[in-house]
Amino acid sequence: MTRGPLYLKKSVFLSLLLAAAPCAAADFRDETIYLAVTDRFADGYAANNNIYGDEYVPGNLRYYQGGDFRGLMDNLDHIKDMGFTAVWITPPVMQPPGRYVNGSQTYDAAGYHGYWAWDFSKIDPHLESPGATYPDLIAAAHAKGLKIVQDIVLNHGHGGDTHPSVKWHAERGTARGGGLVFDYYADDKGWFNHKGPALADLLDFNDENPEVLKWFSAIYGKYRDLGVDAFRVDTLVWMKNDFWRDFAAEMHKGKKDFFLFGEAWTRDDFVLLSSYTRLADGDPMNKGMSVLDMPLSAMGTWGPMEAVFKGGPYTAADDILKHDGKYQDATWLVTFLDNHDKPRFNGGNGEGSPATIEQYFDALNFYFTARGIPCIFYGTEVQMAGGSDPDNRRMLGAEGIKQAKAGPVYAHLKKLNALRAAAAPLRRGKQTRLLGAEHQYAFRRDLGRETAAVFLNKGGAAVKLKAEGLPDGTYRELYTGAKLKVKGGALEAEVPAHGLRIYMKGKIKGAPWRVTGGPEAMK
Repeated sequence: MTRGPLYLKKSVFLSLLLAAAPCAAADFRDETIYLAVTDRFADGYAANNNIYGDEYVPGNLRYYQGGDFRGLMDNLDHIKDMGFTAVWITPPVMQPPGRYVNGSQTYDAAGYHGYWAWDFSKIDPHLESPGATYPDLIAAAHAKGLKIVQDIVLNHGHGGDTHPSVKWHAERGTARGGGLVFDYYADDKGWFNHKGPALADLLDFNDENPEVLKWFSAIYGKYRDLGVDAFRVDTLVWMKNDFWRDFAAEMHKGKKDFFLFGEAWTRDDFVLLSSYTRLADGDPMNKGMSVLDMPLSAMGTWGPMEAVFKGGPYTAADDILKHDGKYQDATWLVTFLDNHDKPRFNGGNGEGSPATIEQYFDALNFYFTARGIPCIFYGTEVQMAGGSDPDNRRMLGAEGIKQAKAGPVYAHLKKLNALRAAAAPLRRGKQTRLLGAEHQYAFRRDLGRETAAVFLNKGGAAVKLKAEGLPDGTYRELYTGAKLKVKGGALEAEVPAHGLRIYMKGKIKGAPWRVTGGPEAMK
């Protein structure tokens, strides 16, 4: 027997608060994030796969594939061993009780991904099992020094355009949370937005009703108090900025150092994207929020940086980074190679384009040294292919996890995480361009009196690069451990093909040059 959904009552939170105490750190820029679609990571408990009898279809990626909290808990070391310090999980809230088919019968699926909330204050029963509840997962992650980032949705619930064959058709307009039920088709409390626009047929909440804000603040405040360390906020552009300002303020009340970052889809509207970082003065750990850096992504067919890492010039990076002044502080942006909404960097299913191992090296070298908080999509460690949703959400599973450990990208992620952890300027420092060419790029990261000079080469041959205007003094190269002295502000570096060199002046934590991985380890 599988356990039913966990209702997040106050007593549950209080009894588990000590076990799920948050990890000690006050700045999320010190983290690197591993994004896992929970249902697609690992199946740790088969008995919770097909609860309603029609939502679990192995091989059909529109339906549940069996991943759960037990699978995550059993493989947290896989994530930690790569050097990641935070795990972003897709929304864990309860989804509709069975498959969804739209009214015209042109689309069918199940809510394996978590973005179709049925009850916001219950955990989806496909995710929990004995000894692997949500509080258990949080406690297990914290015990290993990993933070939990919960994906949250406030804009909408599940789809309301259902075919009569759907088991829950009679309740197709209902959304739940905190013991309350609201019906889109009998909306006497103004809980939903009927004016439009709305995202697909999803039940759209009314951001102009202050009671909706109170309702969501109470629900998500309990998850926060359960021990979750950060929220990723879905679909920002569909609700007003005032709503997000007030929600962020509520989430920061009574909880110090709680990070929020949101999603706003744009390739080049930097005014729109940066507006969410200016909802409140101060850092997004305690005021306001940050955002995902969509324009700096390399998502297949969509991300501007994809062309850069697949042979194009580095000028696209300049075109994006020159807008950094619009953000309250660009070092808080969450950067990423690809994610669960567009084709993977490696393409797949006839969509996007394949990526070589060297192109993975080039892209990851950039994301782990440039300003922002790196976030890596599960499966990157095995160069997982994937086209459009849901093909970009293939199952990793035990075989993929085992395969990853022998792979070059897995090893290089371990190396990059070690490099970033060793030098505070790589995590928090202001970024200034040093030089740019078709296949080479260099910048400095400054934090107080410490400086990291980063040289990147995505070309097929080693090159010598020279930067000027750097502080004089003794530097140590983090990749190899070599030392050198800078006089007159000039530093010359030989950077191998598809490689990087990082010259650090200041305090270094650990010895990242002892970690092997990357193109040089393949020679």
